[in-house]
Amino acid sequence: MKILKIKNREIPLLCLLTILFNLTVATAQTKSRNYDLERPLRYFPENDAFVIKNGTRKFNRALYGTNTGYRTEAGDLPEFALYMPGMGGNLRFALIKGTNSVWITELKNIKAIYRPGSMLYEITDESYLGTGKLNITILSSAEKDGFIVKTEFDKVTDKSLELAWVFGGASGKKFSRDGDIGADPESVFYLHQENCLDNEYTINKDGFMLKYGSGKVAPTPDKKKTLIGIFPKAAFKIIEADLAASPLNILKSEKKSAPAFSGRLKINSNQPYYFSIYQPDANQQNNTYVNLGKAFDDAEAARVKLVNRVKINTPDPFINTLGGTLAAAADGIWESPTYLHGAVAWRMRLNAWRGAYIADVLGWHDRAKLHFSSYANSQVLTPETGPVVSDTALNLARQKEVMGTSMFSSGYISRNPNANDRPHHYNMNLVFFDQIYTHFKWTRDIDFLKSLWPTLERNMKWEKRNYDADGDGLYDAYASIWASDALQYSGGGVTHTTAYNYRANVEMARLAKIIGKDPKPYEKEAEHILNAVRNTLWLKDKGWYAEYIDKLGNKMLHEQPGLWSIYHAIDAKVPDNFEAYQSLRYIDTQIPHIPIKAKGLEGKEYYTISTTNWHPYTWSVNNVALAELMHTSLAYWQGGRNEEAFKLWESALIESMYLGASPGNFQQLSFYDAMRGELYRDFADPIGMAGRALVEGLFGIQPDAFNNTLLIQPGLPESWDHASLDIPDAAVSFQRNGNADTYKIVSKFPFSMNVKLQLKAYRSGIKSISVNGKKSSWTLVDNSVGVPQIMIDCGNEAENSITIEWEGKAISRYEEYALSTSDELKLNATEGDFLEILDPQEILGNIKLSANKIQANFKNNAGSKTIFVKTKAGELIWYKPYHITLSPRIYLSYNKNQSADQISFDIVSSTNIPGAELMVNPGFQNGIKKTNLVYGKNAFSFGQESLIPGSNQIIVKSNNKILLDTTVINWNIKPSKIKGTKAVDLSGFYNDQIIRVFENKYLSPRPAVTTLQLPTQGIGNWCYPLIKPVLEDDGLRNKLAGNNGQLNFDEKLSFRIPFQPSDKNVVFTSQWDNFPTKISIPLTGSASHVYLLMGGTTNPMQSRIVNGTVSIEYTDGTKRVMELKNPENWWPIEQDYYIDNYAFAIDSPRPPRLYLKSGEFKLNNNSFSTIQGFSSYGVKGGAVTLLDMPADPNKKLKNISIETKANDVVIGLMGITLVY
Repeated sequence: MKILKIKNREIPLLCLLTILFNLTVATAQTKSRNYDLERPLRYFPENDAFVIKNGTRKFNRALYGTNTGYRTEAGDLPEFALYMPGMGGNLRFALIKGTNSVWITELKNIKAIYRPGSMLYEITDESYLGTGKLNITILSSAEKDGFIVKTEFDKVTDKSLELAWVFGGASGKKFSRDGDIGADPESVFYLHQENCLDNEYTINKDGFMLKYGSGKVAPTPDKKKTLIGIFPKAAFKIIEADLAASPLNILKSEKKSAPAFSGRLKINSNQPYYFSIYQPDANQQNNTYVNLGKAFDDAEAARVKLVNRVKINTPDPFINTLGGTLAAAADGIWESPTYLHGAVAWRMRLNAWRGAYIADVLGWHDRAKLHFSSYANSQVLTPETGPVVSDTALNLARQKEVMGTSMFSSGYISRNPNANDRPHHYNMNLVFFDQIYTHFKWTRDIDFLKSLWPTLERNMKWEKRNYDADGDGLYDAYASIWASDALQYSGGGVTHTTAYNYRANVEMARLAKIIGKDPKPYEKEAEHILNAVRNTLWLKDKGWYAEYIDKLGNKMLHEQPGLWSIYHAIDAKVPDNFEAYQSLRYIDTQIPHIPIKAKGLEGKEYYTISTTNWHPYTWSVNNVALAELMHTSLAYWQGGRNEEAFKLWESALIESMYLGASPGNFQQLSFYDAMRGELYRDFADPIGMAGRALVEGLFGIQPDAFNNTLLIQPGLPESWDHASLDIPDAAVSFQRNGNADTYKIVSKFPFSMNVKLQLKAYRSGIKSISVNGKKSSWTLVDNSVGVPQIMIDCGNEAENSITIEWEGKAISRYEEYALSTSDELKLNATEGDFLEILDPQEILGNIKLSANKIQANFKNNAGSKTIFVKTKAGELIWYKPYHITLSPRIYLSYNKNQSADQISFDIVSSTNIPGAELMVNPGFQNGIKKTNLVYGKNAFSFGQESLIPGSNQIIVKSNNKILLDTTVINWNIKPSKIKGTKAVDLSGFYNDQIIRVFENKYLSPRPAVTTLQLPTQGIGNWCYPLIKPVLEDDGLRNKLAGNNGQLNFDEKLSFRIPFQPSDKNVVFTSQWDNFPTKISIPLTGSASHVYLLMGGTTNPMQSRIVNGTVSIEYTDGTKRVMELKNPENWWPIEQDYYIDNYAFAIDSPRPPRLYLKSGEFKLNNNSFSTIQGFSSYGVKGGAVTLLDMPADPNKKLKNISIETKANDVVIGLMGITLVY
């Protein structure tokens, strides 16, 4: 149970300060997505099914059948379509009552039930059905590519009622994403006349045979495809398709140019009617109506067998539906011999991403073996190595896709099974082989391992050769994870791929011992990698991993990682328990959290998270993606944080399966994804990771087959009193009765396994433990974090019953404090004795430790911190985490949405400071106040007479010592305080034209290794390497020409910039060799403030770091530095940042932008253009940014320096104006 301890004072947490910043920024860019919208809970759990009443969607639930590209399209409303793949036609039902008729989809009450693998409908409408009911069930056939529908009228007494149907529109046409949600409209599955033009029906006693798909108007001799339709005995007729017609009118129509098949019959209540449409197979006998009942039963039996592969029972009805829908979706992404990228969209073969993990966790070891062996046959064997060849046609962004280069040499796995001759732009080897290592945790097929060993060895050599060419133990990432489509690390050392390679070497050493090979090279490399990560990528003072370290330039650490860097490191067991816990705290405090709000879910506090906090948006680098959430949840379980793991996991599944467009769906992207919204059905990655999180995380089933060990490490929420999971290889059940917990574990592996049960102790004592009715001992798990953990060795019986009787006090998982760096930390032992403090981030000083109390001071390093205290209660010992949010001794907080005539802010102090001196813009001499600062929040406002546009300097002094020197930014202020200005002459320093920034070729320095990198034009990524936005500054130059080279921000603030078409007008700096890294411009005299007009480039790989600096240097050797950070104050020239205050939040107010094509300054811009495939927030012509910084009027100026710190970036200075 979480304990929150906060002193009775109002000092906000730093992450809440960030939210305060974000709430006030740039509402002009807010997209239509409403994160605060209370969405409807579209589907409700009902036993093992998903239920909706009177839903409005059609074709939103796919039903898979024969492990081919075929699927049945059903949905909230009972109208159906076949996708062969390619449009196979639309089937609609209607009711006719005398002269009245209605499509069944328009009846009054429709309860739709997705029972995984089938759709059922319970329909009532007094106008047509009286007090009776119409039941409809649809299934995909068990043996054929097609469906079977069963209709049955229950207690319908009207003998005149007729059931009618219309089928047509088989065109064979494929859709852009195969008709998937978020990409294609549902209308692609409607009965359109144009889809019927080449349809040729032959009616028989049971229905029809249809020839279709030539794309030509009948009659033609070259029909390509056939469908068979089987229907109840009725009046059949070929009619004219008409989407808008009523049922009676369409049934009365005569065939013209768009033929469709129809039928009608008088109904008999309680008599089932069957309907089947399928693609015939020459090797199978065609159905007749007589055997449709059996075919339906066979399809239902196949469905039941499939969904019963995973059985779940918990106190949470939203989770109890997961087993069947997971099994059905997992079966949908299998098409022998391999797993696919998606069941609907992206139904294509790729040797990896994470879908194939589902095979072993759900017991399809035969499928796993076939998948792995098929792709092992796709491994390139020769040449042993090759040259590094970047693709010049694609501006060096990626490697040339030709066989025989370094990337496409021995060890590389091609994308198609059983074919090793095709290069592809992803490195899927890492994920593919990681799945193989996992496979050998679930199976002990030593013959298969031996047969794969050469394949495994070639891969290890290939990875090392290509991605750790310098041998430093840190590996580059070449499109090696799902989110790779805009990740480009330019040869850097990357956490997530280094973690993959660490696990690979650990597993290779383990497997080598099993088959008598030498493990030492792999053990040595694993140790080398681990040391490199801890010495270079682990940020000790922060407690998390860097995303990567640059190979070139300043070798900067990129300190704000994506989710993948955290969860891959934990999944690969790179961190120890303490590092894992700290890393997960990064996600808690730094990654944006988005609340999930829905009617029916009030008070649940569900939420989702984005993959990064990076700007600007481009596809893949900042999304809300289900697979990422599932993998992150698994990392929380692996890191011992069960409650947080389950909350995120449950939140994400409910949002996808119940709030989304498709019941029981495993979406690719969420509704909360800022740009694309909800996208796709039953995507492979979330299926694979949902399965792993369920099996390995929630129920903790972790086999090690070669070591004959089955570890069960449950991650169940503390509030549950029962839970069970039954999968093909094992079954685990849990029951709580008072203080006694009983676990039943069944090993169903085909070989003997030693069962071990690892449990978190939720109380401080253990009264007794029994295994299979006999008293049992237990051992303490070392270095347990959060709560104590114990291990119970159950022996090698196939079935085990373990009962633990707890006693003592409840144990809290952590305590939380919000303090100032000037506070004293005081901790009291309430659950046991304190033994020692672990302070990995080194935040404490003057520590005093006793068994019942800890006192310490803080060093001056504010932020979200974690310490661990070793605690002992009886026989239990563990490390209890303390989450400490440290604020500075004194700091300023303000709403970024300031008014036009004043600034308002709070000075938050941790102590009383009598007689403090508060100065606003001290260089202007008006804003000075004597004040007594009190403990907590002190509110201040200053009027226009003390202010200037932009950054208003705030200084707090006490006893002539500066306690605080910061700024409040308000660009709405009028420049009344500005009395004199001087535009600095930059004519001797200009080295290019601002609009040519993407016309240059940035060729060096570049790494001479296999890598993905920024295209040579300085913008884009490896997926979009040829984009080159057109920048135009004619509007700016015309304005300058009309005002003698002077550009006015307002009446008192202007810049002087050259305006002739051939004039250079920017001073560029860069780490690229095209320009100097740093340029210093001499200054004379003194100034109170400096305004700068700046423009250049940045990209998501340089987000949340210092891209460059502006330094004012004085003759006395001192200087003032302004850091240029993406996204706070360094904006890309080609686009504006998208800001939504959630995934895309910015920690400072929006600066004014000068739009080059118009020559106008704007604080809020609403006009955007699309940069195809790259950004929807492009700025036509480009824009540069107005920045400013205070200066000291009491010092003599020496120079101002512009320096680029980050790789890839070009920083330009167009104008400087000094204010006196």
